[in-house]
Amino acid sequence: MSPRAHRHALRKQQLAMACCLALAFPLAAQAQQAEAAPAEQSVETLDTVRVTGIRAAIATAVETKNESTSIVEVVSAEDIGKLPDISIADSISRLPGLTMQRVDGRAQVIHIRGMSEQFGGTLLNGREQVSTGGSRGVELDQYPAELINGVTVYKTPDASLVGQGLSGTVDMQSIRPLDFDGRRITFSGQGEYNSLGKLIDGSSDKGYRASASYVDQFANDTIGFAIGVARMDSPFQEQQEKAWWWGNPDTWGAPQAGKPADAVARQAGEASLKSRDITRDGVMAVFEFKPSDTFHSILDVYHSTFDQDEVENSIMWNNDPWWRDAGGNPATYTNVGTTTVGGVPVVTSGTLNNVGALNMLNEVNTREDKLFSAGWANTIKWGDIYTLKTDLSYSRAESTRSMLELQSAFGTPRTIDFNLQTGKGFNSFNIPGLDDPTQIYLGMDAMGWGRDGRTDVASTEDTLKSGRIELNRLVESSDFLRSYDVGVNVTRRNKDRDYVAYYVDLKNGRTPIRMDAVPHGHASMDFIGLGNVINFNARDLLGRFYDLRYQASENDLMKNYGIGEDIKTFYAKANIDLDMTDTIRLRGNVGVQYVRSEQSSTGPTVADIDPDPQAFDWVIAGGQTIGTSYGDILPSMNLAADFGDGLLLRFAAAKTLMRGPIEQMGAYTTASVSEVTHEWSGSGGNPKLEPYRATAYDLSLEKYFGPTTYAALAVFYKDIETYTYTEEVDWDFTGYDDLGIPAISNWGKFSTPVNGSGGYMRGAELSGAIGGDMIHPSLDGFGLLLNASYTESSIDPDGPGGSSTDTLPGLSKVVANATVYYEKHGFSARISQRYRDEYRGEYASLFGDRIYQNTMAESTMDLQVGYDFPETSKLSGLSVLLQVNNVTNEPYRTETTAGGIDQTIFLPSEYKEYGRQYLLGFRYKL
Repeated sequence: MSPRAHRHALRKQQLAMACCLALAFPLAAQAQQAEAAPAEQSVETLDTVRVTGIRAAIATAVETKNESTSIVEVVSAEDIGKLPDISIADSISRLPGLTMQRVDGRAQVIHIRGMSEQFGGTLLNGREQVSTGGSRGVELDQYPAELINGVTVYKTPDASLVGQGLSGTVDMQSIRPLDFDGRRITFSGQGEYNSLGKLIDGSSDKGYRASASYVDQFANDTIGFAIGVARMDSPFQEQQEKAWWWGNPDTWGAPQAGKPADAVARQAGEASLKSRDITRDGVMAVFEFKPSDTFHSILDVYHSTFDQDEVENSIMWNNDPWWRDAGGNPATYTNVGTTTVGGVPVVTSGTLNNVGALNMLNEVNTREDKLFSAGWANTIKWGDIYTLKTDLSYSRAESTRSMLELQSAFGTPRTIDFNLQTGKGFNSFNIPGLDDPTQIYLGMDAMGWGRDGRTDVASTEDTLKSGRIELNRLVESSDFLRSYDVGVNVTRRNKDRDYVAYYVDLKNGRTPIRMDAVPHGHASMDFIGLGNVINFNARDLLGRFYDLRYQASENDLMKNYGIGEDIKTFYAKANIDLDMTDTIRLRGNVGVQYVRSEQSSTGPTVADIDPDPQAFDWVIAGGQTIGTSYGDILPSMNLAADFGDGLLLRFAAAKTLMRGPIEQMGAYTTASVSEVTHEWSGSGGNPKLEPYRATAYDLSLEKYFGPTTYAALAVFYKDIETYTYTEEVDWDFTGYDDLGIPAISNWGKFSTPVNGSGGYMRGAELSGAIGGDMIHPSLDGFGLLLNASYTESSIDPDGPGGSSTDTLPGLSKVVANATVYYEKHGFSARISQRYRDEYRGEYASLFGDRIYQNTMAESTMDLQVGYDFPETSKLSGLSVLLQVNNVTNEPYRTETTAGGIDQTIFLPSEYKEYGRQYLLGFRYKL
């Protein structure tokens, strides 16, 4: 076993052993009970036990999982507006086979069974939702946890599940007011603090959260109304240090003076501070009307705004041998120390001299998102055997993101003392003069970017309209067929992206301005030994010192496109329920979907109109609308054999699909006809890209011991028939703008994402919930939730012959979660730990792009302690709660391979810390 593969082996073994031992406890307890009394076979719902809070939420989740015909995982609210974590993503990432990806220090997107958010579907009350980002993946931090009553994750689909994903489907549910037996009014508030403090002048380390909800029934419980509002003003801080790349330039004939021969060295890097303030306002309203048992109508409306203001200070430098100062001299090394990594000497300490390419950036970034979702569902029953359901829904997301960066630099080259880690931890540096305004200038363009700053604005609008009708008929004459459903769903989705960028130049011919003539403050970079550095608010200086210059790159212009999808889903499903023997009951469903898809995109043809081959002047020279259509037949089957006494065996099989990444489907292109050969060629998006398709098989053995106790072992196999790779292919350019140059044929070469061969995804999941009273009466109130999963894939995301080090985006081979809780006499406490193995993460990046990074394993811990005042107290209805998120301040880390050597060694790339998040607050029920 290699050192890298061995890195987490012990931790994985300990987690797996802990899960196996813990899941054995309820089995032993049941064996003891069986000796005292004969086992009773039962196929009924789990016994009803009056519990509240944490145990009530677990009991509801366990019961839902038990009764479902599909293989599902469930999170239920402990009370109105009280999910078990501070965010939806945090809550569901603790479920078996699921984990979350931290973005900007917070749980934002969910990975299901080793696949990124691009492969999962997201629903609200059973309706597909749009996204605020450039991809399909829904950012769950847009939905306040206080307004969601529960979440069901479907790991296996049935024919009536519309909007399903390839990896799974997340369905968030709001409350139903007629499910309550009276009026409920709750409100809550929390103060928030980030342990990193104020990193930048003018930033904040404190915030708050507040929510309120009202639920009531009228007209003899035939009308129900619920409304909830939630506000979050939350600070997020970030300390980051990053290596751009590591390599041995000696291999390429570029030795570096003072560097030991054939040693690997860090060739460029950066350090940064970020302070963010996030404000989110959300409102959820539900109107429910049920005048009789034959008619039921529900109207749901959700709206939220999400505003993020971010200030960033960064320092970056380039010391590779090809970068020279004004005199033509490269950077050199002195006092070099090395560390051997994988048999290769790596430079880890010393001094860099004559570093001229040292730049400082001050950034102000903003994000404004708006979400709206509405749905109206009606259920009509007649003749005791027919049920007609209709559903109309609308979902819209609008997002505007802007970035402004201004450069500053020293007037002369610098020396940089450094001490680098080859493992976990921040590096340390010394760069004299970072806090001296007489040595630093606005402008200077130390990196040679041809500008003194840059600003851009990216906007996205995503809308989805959907209509659905379904008929259910009971079948009373059959011994196995209980009912069947037939239905049709029609969806229209449009997603439009607009992007514009400008260069920012200092006035007076880009003349540098010394920093002591500029309003400025300070920020602390003590975390890497740099002390105080100068910072300023870029927005405040923009109009006073700078002019804007329109300058668009090829990539910038190709971010302007629109995509439309018309999807018609026809489905039929037979619902099965029969007694196979006196003790075995079989229930489930068999069905099929036919999905007819029509998609098109309108995008620009981008061309360089500068006659100088060494210069570029990119413009939108034309455009086109390109599309395609196709159909899919998707059979599915879910069967659950109930052997009584809480023992179930489930089997599921289905063909599934997930539409391709939206950002790859635009009709943007550089395609053109050669003036010499009159042949087509180019690159760009693929409006004809078809979905990922797979056939999935699942098997789950489950044992339910009581309301809060169960154990389950599941295995799955997905035969992913098609995956998407970027390749140069023969392409039909019919419909593309030829810009007035005739072509000898509509066929040519095109580099674009295409549907290629896939591979398998397979894995196993072990999970369980244990109530302490199942082990011994003295442990009443204690409980344990455990799960661990292993997933592997044969797919190389770079295509056949690609890099052997890359993995499928979102795939962590090992994921594990553990929660220990106690709840009794009003007191509650819970501590949770989440582990995920290393993975390839997908992230939003600079200038509206998306990137992949090899993200290292992480283990995050969260804690909460609360107290509910009893009904006999004058403070009855009041509860207090302390929560600590990221208790151990777990860093975010990435690694990269080194270039210029024969061996494959991994060295640190990015290292971030976000600090601990403390929340202290109250909740009051009337």
